[in-house]
Amino acid sequence: MRLKYFVLFIQMFFIFSAFSSELQTQLNEKNNIARNYLLDHLSELGITENDINDAVIQNSYISKNNGLTHIYMRQFYSGIEVHNHDLQIHLNKDNSIFLINNNFIPNVSAKGLQVRPKIKVIDAIHKALNSLNSMNRSVHLLRSNGPSSNQAAVFIDSSLSGKEIPVKLVYELNEKNQLILAWDMHIQLPDAWWNIRVDAGNGDVIASDNWTVNEDYRVFPQPYESPTANGSSHQLVSNVADPVASPFGWHDTDGSAGAEFTDTRGNNVNAQDDLDANNTGGFRPDGGALLNFDFAFDENLQPTEGTNLEVGIVNLFYWNNVIHDILYQYGFDEVAGNFQSNNYGNGGSGNDAVNADAQDGSGNNNANFSTPPDGFQPRMQMFTFLAAPGLLVNTPASIAGSYMINGASFGGTLDSVGITGVLEQVNDNDNINGGSFSDACQPLIGFTAGEIALIDRGGCEFGLKVLNAQQAGAIAAMVINNQGDGLLSMGGGVNGGSVTIPSIFIGQTNGNTIRAELVNSVDITMAVLKKNRDGDLDNGIIIHEYGHGISNRLTGGPSNASCLGNDEQMGEGWSDFFALVLTAQSSETATTLRAMGTYAGNNTSGIREYPYTTDMTINLHTFADIQSVSIPHGVGSVWAEMLWEVYWNLIEVYGFDSDIYHGTGGNNIAMQLVIDGLKLQSCSPSFIQGRDAILAADVANNASVNQCAIWKGFAKRGLGLSASSGNSNTLGDETEAFDVPLECTITDILFKNGFE
Repeated sequence: MRLKYFVLFIQMFFIFSAFSSELQTQLNEKNNIARNYLLDHLSELGITENDINDAVIQNSYISKNNGLTHIYMRQFYSGIEVHNHDLQIHLNKDNSIFLINNNFIPNVSAKGLQVRPKIKVIDAIHKALNSLNSMNRSVHLLRSNGPSSNQAAVFIDSSLSGKEIPVKLVYELNEKNQLILAWDMHIQLPDAWWNIRVDAGNGDVIASDNWTVNEDYRVFPQPYESPTANGSSHQLVSNVADPVASPFGWHDTDGSAGAEFTDTRGNNVNAQDDLDANNTGGFRPDGGALLNFDFAFDENLQPTEGTNLEVGIVNLFYWNNVIHDILYQYGFDEVAGNFQSNNYGNGGSGNDAVNADAQDGSGNNNANFSTPPDGFQPRMQMFTFLAAPGLLVNTPASIAGSYMINGASFGGTLDSVGITGVLEQVNDNDNINGGSFSDACQPLIGFTAGEIALIDRGGCEFGLKVLNAQQAGAIAAMVINNQGDGLLSMGGGVNGGSVTIPSIFIGQTNGNTIRAELVNSVDITMAVLKKNRDGDLDNGIIIHEYGHGISNRLTGGPSNASCLGNDEQMGEGWSDFFALVLTAQSSETATTLRAMGTYAGNNTSGIREYPYTTDMTINLHTFADIQSVSIPHGVGSVWAEMLWEVYWNLIEVYGFDSDIYHGTGGNNIAMQLVIDGLKLQSCSPSFIQGRDAILAADVANNASVNQCAIWKGFAKRGLGLSASSGNSNTLGDETEAFDVPLECTITDILFKNGFE
């Protein structure tokens, strides 16, 4: 039997080798065609022959679904790369030009650029570490690539858990639009992974890209979004590894039959807890020789109690693999830079399975994903979401019951027992600065020690209000919103550090209802009424985070992970879109409300300003809103809503297919267009460039048949034909428009008059 498997292995080895050699020959031919085309069109592109001859092809690969060849060239001068200045050329199956994105700096060899650094590399590393508040003197050379123009080397920092720091010289365009020589390095801290450039002339940190994308949410199988999703249950699923994307199963790394691991490790992801926040690998549930990961979930226990930790890690392992296998079908495969330890001879760089940390101890109420270039392992960090405090009115009976509130980031904390007491409105005998006598901005007068202070918002910071109540003998405080029913999370400001009592925040309507009964003695309990929730069970969050890896690896090619740092970039939007599509159910309609992070946040409203829906009376977002919403999450939510409109336009034509792996419905078509759009768009894309890349993908994939459906989806939300993004690196210069190309308007008129 062993001999049989050995012979099979040898046969597969030679097949893979022959395939790989043939594919490389084909790619070399296409690379030469692309380079020759560029040399024949220099004046049209505004570049010189030296610009092309000095350039290096960083990546080239062929998308299986549409046969397009994607070639990503990096600009170099004197053996030193020009950071993030690429020329992308995409070829049709017949090797004709499909699309070119040119970001080369014209005639760079004539600019008299400095080629020797004035700042020593070790000093540059210290400058970078100092900018991250991680200054130390334990950095030393690990290895050097030998004599080279870019002086590439790898250093090691023992104080950073022995993490390697790759360093090389690059040219960076500074804020004065000047190309300067810089030291480029990757520094991995416990909570983030940075790509930093330090001026090689004066030692200033001139640019940095955080490969770790932080999320802030109010936060069991596919397609269920979470334990609370409609129809969801904690169920046992079997044999779920896709035979094409994961041909040897999820626990393989050597490319031969049989699992290498019986715990939550494998070719696509290594999942473990990181309760101690050291990023070195923690506890992993073991499924034994039968790979039976069957652990019971108890929602009445905390995330670390019983076997809930095992449940979270197994769910995290499952979903990372499912996302990998689904997106593989759409072209996020080895050559496109996906996350695999062993690429099984299919091209690309291996050794980059996702490190997925469950219940990471470095934070709460959050999640992130660090995406380095192809060949380096990304890291997903999932956190515990702390239960918000609750409010129970015990008496009088007329208003008794529970009320929605929010907590504070300062002062004492509440537990399941909480604090019970009588509510008393404060009086500070002062209503200056637009405040009220009950805003507690001054020391309180006549307050009864041992009671709970009722305070109005406004006039001063929350920390001062609660501190004045504390100094008057209050055992806790409740602040009423004076500007509607929104529930803020109160910050302490200057005085928050001196506060020791707990405080809560309540909306205006509920607050005034309670206030009106103070004459009847209002007795309340402030407590944590619910359990914490494990972000590892909020599948939408897992998909969202993994989505950052997809968009970062596909935009600009897999060797560039720094293309999505501009203000108008849509990374958060693509991630929300992936979460929506992979958890969509056949019962949903275009106007169904889809909110993000509802399980982890233990609410129904989610963590975006509006739920996703095509109903513009509920989700009001249009293109102009990116000028006023938060960066990057608000900007991303506007983009995701646009993609959601396109998604439903395509479903209206082609229907919904529950087979997200291999289906042919509008949902499948939309996903394919978005993935190919990511490959086709330029580095630092604008909304317009993102839209146009999706339109171009439809030309390549579907012979342009969906152009109007796409245009109408974007135009409905202000990204129509006449819209303008302005400079993608800034916000505020955008112009929205709701028009579509004339042919789409004519089609509508003919259709309404009975023509087909």
